[in-house]
Amino acid sequence: MDDLLADFVAETREMLEASGSELVAWEADPSDRARIDTIFRFVHTVKGNCGFFDFPRLEKLSHAAEDALAECRAGRREPDKALVTAVLAIIDRISDMTDAIEAGEDLGEGGDDDLIAAVQADADSDAECAAIPIEVKPQTSETPEGEDAAPKAARSGGGIQRSIRLPVELLDEVMKGVSDMVLARNDLARRLREAGEQPTIDGPFERLSAILADVRTAITRMRMQRLEHLFTSLPRLVRDLSNELGKQVMVDFEGGEVELDREMIEMVRDPLTHIIRNAIDHGIETPADRLRDGKREIGLLKFAARQSGNQISLVITDDGGGINIGKLTAKAVAVGLYTQAEIDRMSDRQKQALIFEPGLSTAEAVSSVSGRGVGMDVVRANIEKVGGSIDVSSKPGDGTSFYLQLPLTLSIIAALTVGAGGQRYAIPRSYVEEIVFGSSSHVDFAQAGDRRLVTFRGKRVPCLSLGEILGEETDNTFDWTAQTLVLVRLATDDVFALAVDRVYDHEDVVVKPIAPAIMDTKLYAGTTLLDDGRPMMLLDLPSIAAMRQLVSETRGKANAVEEVAQEETARSVPIMLFTGLDGRRRAVRLELVRRIDTIDRMAIDIEGARAQAVIDGSIFALVGQDRGALPDERCRLLRLSDGECELVYAVREVLDATEMAGEIVPVSGDPTIEGVTLVDGHPVPVIDGHGLFALHRAPRRESHPLSCRIPADSDWARTILEPLVEAAGYRVTHDDAEEADVAIMLAEEAAANTPAVARSVIRLRSEPDEDGQDSIYRYDRDGLLAALKQVRRGGVA
Repeated sequence: MDDLLADFVAETREMLEASGSELVAWEADPSDRARIDTIFRFVHTVKGNCGFFDFPRLEKLSHAAEDALAECRAGRREPDKALVTAVLAIIDRISDMTDAIEAGEDLGEGGDDDLIAAVQADADSDAECAAIPIEVKPQTSETPEGEDAAPKAARSGGGIQRSIRLPVELLDEVMKGVSDMVLARNDLARRLREAGEQPTIDGPFERLSAILADVRTAITRMRMQRLEHLFTSLPRLVRDLSNELGKQVMVDFEGGEVELDREMIEMVRDPLTHIIRNAIDHGIETPADRLRDGKREIGLLKFAARQSGNQISLVITDDGGGINIGKLTAKAVAVGLYTQAEIDRMSDRQKQALIFEPGLSTAEAVSSVSGRGVGMDVVRANIEKVGGSIDVSSKPGDGTSFYLQLPLTLSIIAALTVGAGGQRYAIPRSYVEEIVFGSSSHVDFAQAGDRRLVTFRGKRVPCLSLGEILGEETDNTFDWTAQTLVLVRLATDDVFALAVDRVYDHEDVVVKPIAPAIMDTKLYAGTTLLDDGRPMMLLDLPSIAAMRQLVSETRGKANAVEEVAQEETARSVPIMLFTGLDGRRRAVRLELVRRIDTIDRMAIDIEGARAQAVIDGSIFALVGQDRGALPDERCRLLRLSDGECELVYAVREVLDATEMAGEIVPVSGDPTIEGVTLVDGHPVPVIDGHGLFALHRAPRRESHPLSCRIPADSDWARTILEPLVEAAGYRVTHDDAEEADVAIMLAEEAAANTPAVARSVIRLRSEPDEDGQDSIYRYDRDGLLAALKQVRRGGVA
């Protein structure tokens, strides 16, 4: 309890300090909506923490401040100096009480009602608010029975254990220095072994090594912490919320031994609290409702953590009623976040993601648990602030799952050291399932289209060469049988083999972050040092697998390993199974598939019998779109090639790569279908590549796509406009001296900044209701894409 209380004191003090400075800045500019949202979140979090630690007076004070700020956010109260003064007074009072809690002293009495009355006063009550003192000193008199005081655990022994907070950069520098000392120690050890026994030196050296090992362990523990430390605080929270709401909820934890950077622990604590509150309040039903729906009366809230390279995967799942999409979308329309037309165009996944919108809540009434429309936007902001991500998946009646991906800024992991091209690389040992020599008699290599497959122990999996991945060799000069194969199993249960020159050893390595430019290559997840001081890169196996389409489309799907009969291997034909837009399974010979692409729906142009798709600035003929409706957002395409031309085939889902061992029974009536074969006992139509290319000749690919110039000095243009223009098939330029095919300008800047010569100019206005005869509203996505499409066809926007 002492450790939890110390965390509460430190976090509350940080939140209050940040709130004070934000309040002063907000007072100078009351129209700053983002700033009041930030202040409100701070106060809301402080209130939640006070309720968790059973400090009702602190919770009452923060709740009063929260109510006043909520009125301002809703536009029902105008912020003024009196309000800011009153809220600051409450913040100072809470701060003083926090100091008393840390020192193990009584919180003092009196003054709370006046502070609450001041913050609840009307905006014109300046005189009354001005009389409230901002600084309130804690008194030492005994606390009357029934008032909250610091717990006995906090007062025993003269107060709780004090702690200080250090900059993360300082801890990184200390850790780097200790790591360098270990490398120097290893170098000295080699020199002593070469020099022979030296009793006068060996003894002191051993003592130095032992001390250094202890220091390294202590420094590492300063940054790393097991997740079970975080999990221990959650059952009490779940119990209290369940009792308050009349529900029964049990908690299950998995992966408490996983270690995470202490900074990440602190950042994820508040998001987890919000997720738990939402799950118990909105997700898990009452015992009577669960029994009526055929569920057991006790709900389940499960936490599962797993380390995947330099990422921590954290999944929070409840077995409640799931997200009520209809209620959520109706509330989004009611509060003006979206129009009904925009809601209708959303997919189910987009509608579920509305829970991350600020100010959106489906609660019928405001309570101390939830209902103010604050929570999940805080979760997303905190997760993204540290470079992580959050996703949600929900099924009506079955529950909701949140998937958190958190980065490791510093970690010691067990690794396998391998070699390729004369360099050493580290692989997280948690990925390694088996190691086998390529020359073994039970190992068989095969080529399926552009993909190399390897079969051993009756399993066939894709095989990648580490040297080829890193650009050190080509398949033409590569001897697969001379390689050592590392069988890799990812967190998604996808399996592939990685061919390396040599496997060296298992060892624990200190992983340090690398530059963003190197991370963007999707090859490396971090860096470490060998004992001799040489740098060694940690391979990012999930990203490597994803770049080569080895990761399953569906989360948790494990179809990479396929059982094959050895006697059928020689005569089998590799095929790719997919689901068409009409929901039917089909197959295409794997040799026809060049790659798999995912593009924005707006990059597809269909007019009459003509259908085209724009990928990376090039235009391809599109087929398969007549099988059913295209998705509203992202479209999955198979890029097919006959060796000279390419076209793309629209699919709903790529299922698997398998073997076609049986015969193809010809069919008539559809020139694009070669015939039907049996796959796993079910009939599957096989695409006729010859007939497909005969009917749909792909147009000549553009070597120089059209150029579009956007404003160079606009953050909005770079973050919002540029991706949209690229998705439409244009090459983006910021150079005013370059003659572009089309120039996009902000209407308010067009008069003062006449663009250089361009074939067409598109002007964007800031407001939707302004006169728009010669301009397009900047958030009118369809209008802008239509104008860009018109230019591409040779017209003028």
